[in-house]
Parts: sequence; structure tokens; C-alpha cells
Amino acid sequence: MCGGTVEAMTELVYNPFGFAHHDDPYVTYKRLRDEAPAYWNPELEFWALSRFEDVMEGFRDTALLSSRGSVALESRRPIGQNAGFHQMIEYDPPEHTVLRKLVSRVFTTRTVAKMEAEIRKIFTVYLDEVIESGRAEVVNDLTSPFPMDVISAVLGVPAADRPALRANSDKVMIREDGVCSIPPEAAEGMFGLVSYFMEDLPKRKAGEGTGLINDLVGFEFEGRVLTDEELLGFCILFIIAGHETTTKMVANVMELLSKHPDQKAAVTADPGLVPGTIEEVLRYHNSTQYMHRTLTRDFEIHGQKMRGGDSVLLLIGAANHDEREYGPTAEEFDIFRRPDRHLGFGYGAHFCLGAALARMEGKVAVEEILRRIPDYEVDHESKVRFHSSNVTGWRSLPVTFSPGQREGSGRTAEN
Repeated sequence: MCGGTVEAMTELVYNPFGFAHHDDPYVTYKRLRDEAPAYWNPELEFWALSRFEDVMEGFRDTALLSSRGSVALESRRPIGQNAGFHQMIEYDPPEHTVLRKLVSRVFTTRTVAKMEAEIRKIFTVYLDEVIESGRAEVVNDLTSPFPMDVISAVLGVPAADRPALRANSDKVMIREDGVCSIPPEAAEGMFGLVSYFMEDLPKRKAGEGTGLINDLVGFEFEGRVLTDEELLGFCILFIIAGHETTTKMVANVMELLSKHPDQKAAVTADPGLVPGTIEEVLRYHNSTQYMHRTLTRDFEIHGQKMRGGDSVLLLIGAANHDEREYGPTAEEFDIFRRPDRHLGFGYGAHFCLGAALARMEGKVAVEEILRRIPDYEVDHESKVRFHSSNVTGWRSLPVTFSPGQREGSGRTAEN
């Protein structure tokens, strides 16, 4: 078992696995920035960097801070140790650069813009299913199935297979209170994903199906083709990241706007504010709170001597609230803020490959929600937080609203 979270104005203890920490991590984050910008947890044996400039530089300097030892603390391993399959997110340049080029064309802003109409149709299907009832459970009814349909369409995953993949993807992220290891339920979810794609990939190689997976199977770049382990890693990464990011982000938008009615009214009246609202949510309460890196050599920062091989957490959530970057209003939610930069999608070589797609999904979902159910109210007494070490959001977010009419063609989301 891991230790608890911080007690007010007492010993500073940061444990990303503590459920109490998840309720309001920003109190701890501020103390970390002010009191221990290079924080060492002796029990879990990791460093944490919390100031904006330090975290941004940590993302940029891949020679110093490697992704090859895993990007999550609970699955860390020595650099070079085989994880069973190879995910692009756990490569460093130059190998990472080559792999990223293989798929980056699918996720450019221009390519994603062409998908907007289809993304809106998909979301309309799910909103139509609940709009006549005047109530919804946002996560299960809207924000979880919708991005799974989008990324599955990109990959070429059949509609009938998507519910099981979504269920396994959700399981992968589950963690237990205070426990810094992967629980059996999460391992079961990962086994389900691996098993599915290990069975699916030979079919793709035989010419079955369409979509990005088929493209990757046959793609060659500078004489380089993907290994079976890399193909498997791509499939799992796309399913988890392509689903979880938008699921948590859109629910976070709805929850935050419900607590800031003036800002909700403003963005409802002016849909042009939606993109800025998405960016502020990514800054203020991003779904990804940290990324794990492994030091490749000894290093000193803020008077602390780190050793090669040490684990370092880059605290995105803390950095995005840093007064040194955002001024005295850094801790305030403000959709009119226009920050020059934030770290919601990381930075540098590992800047989120699917950022344009996530932003488009968020834009479409929020536009449709505010257009069709603008008076929604969150049941704050019944909402249930999602607990994971580095992902934050809602497991359940019940809302009520004035019933409306369906607008779609009546087709299901599986068509």
C-alpha cells in the first residue's frame, strides 16, 4: 500500500494513487510548486516536477528524460526492458519520429476538419437517444460511446466489436485507492484488448477489413515496416487514447460550466467561444494529470540531485496552474482566458498525436449540447469521480434538462 495524501499545512506528501488527492489535487500542486518544485517521494521512489517551465523542459528534453521506461508510474520498468508490445508513446527520438510519421497524416488539422460532419452525425445519434427523456448519464450515454465510434471508424473496427473494446479500455484505467500497482481488473482489460487485436491483425494482413489498421499493416516508410509488436502497440494506444481523452474532457467541460453559470450562459449565447472553452478546460482541469519519465543520467535541479534511472513525474495538472506562467488568476476557471500555451496535450516530440481530433470531438459535442440542451443541470450530489493515477474525470455525471426532439435520421450509432 502507498501512503496517504497531504494534510493541510503539515508534511507535504504527494501520492497520485490516493483517492482523497483526486478530489482536489490543486491544493497539493500549489504546495509542490512553492515548497518542493523538485519533490522526492521516498516510499514510492519517484521525483515530481510541478512548475510550468520545468515540466515543459522535461517534455522537450527526451535525451534526459526517456519514455522507454513507461509513461505511467505503476507500470515503470528499466529502460530497454520488453513490455510485450511496443507503443509509440514509449519510444524516444529518432525511433519515435519514424513511427509518428507513419500515422501523423491521419490526424492533421486539415484531415480532421474533413471529419467534422461525420463526427457531428455520430454525436447526434447518441444525443437523440436521451433528449426526449429530459435526463442522461453523461458518461455512459454520451461522452464514452461517441469517441469510441469515431476512433473505431478511423481504425476500421466493426460496430459490433466496439462495446467490448470500450469496456476493456475503461477497465485498463482502473486503480485502487492508495495502491501503486495495476489491479486485476485493469490487467483483465488489457488482456482483452491484446487478445482482440492479436486475433484481428492476421485478418488484416490477409486483406480483410478497411481503415487505418490495414494501412499500417501495408505501410512502408524509408524501407521500414512495422513489426507485429509495434502494430499491436499502435492498435491499443489508439483505442485507449482515442477514447479516454475525449470521454473525460467533454464530461469535465459540462461539469465545470455547470458550476460557472455566467460563463455557461456566455458560451451558450456565443458558440464561437467553444474552442476557447475547450482550451481552458484542458488547462484548468486536464484529463491527463501527469506523465512518467525515466532519467537517463544524473541531473540536478532546484538543489536536488537526481540519479540516472530515477522515475520523474511531469505534473501537467500542476504546471497548468502555475502563477509563474498564468499570473495571479492561474487558479481560476476563465473561458475568456487566452493563454499562449498550456501542457494539456504535452509538449515537444510527444505532443499528443490526436490533439486535433480530440479538439474537434470536444468542439462538436459541446456545441451540440449547448444548442440542444442548454439548460442542463448536473446532479452534483450523485456524480461519481473516476479514479486513476494519472487520468481524472467522471465515472458518472447525471444531468437533467428540458426534453427536446430528435434531429437525426433514426439510424443507430452502429450503422
